[in-house]
Amino acid sequence: MSNRQLYLGIVAAALVVIGLLALWFPVYLSQYDQYGMQIACGRGFSADLSQAAGAHGNGLVSQCGTALLLRRLWAIPAVVVGWLILAGLVAAWVHTKPSEAESSRFWELSGDST
Repeated sequence: MSNRQLYLGIVAAALVVIGLLALWFPVYLSQYDQYGMQIACGRGFSADLSQAAGAHGNGLVSQCGTALLLRRLWAIPAVVVGWLILAGLVAAWVHTKPSEAESSRFWELSGDST
């Protein structure tokens, strides 16, 4: 495995982690309800529009839907691209033939050096 593949694997893993964390953290609007709480719209995995509906604001439910859509718009493709890169790297790693030095080293490690 070359350094290029290693760096690409690190970037792909970071994409997957950042995308999943973005979907996990809650989405908030920049507006507040009547109790002074920032309006939460739910997470990237599931929407919770009850606070937006109860705030009786002008189109807060649709703003929450838009905020969730924008979060999902970049987070889901980041996870998918990172996962595809990782899967491709693992498939390439599994299907590469070991070099002569690596294949002879196997016999040294197993104890049969004849």
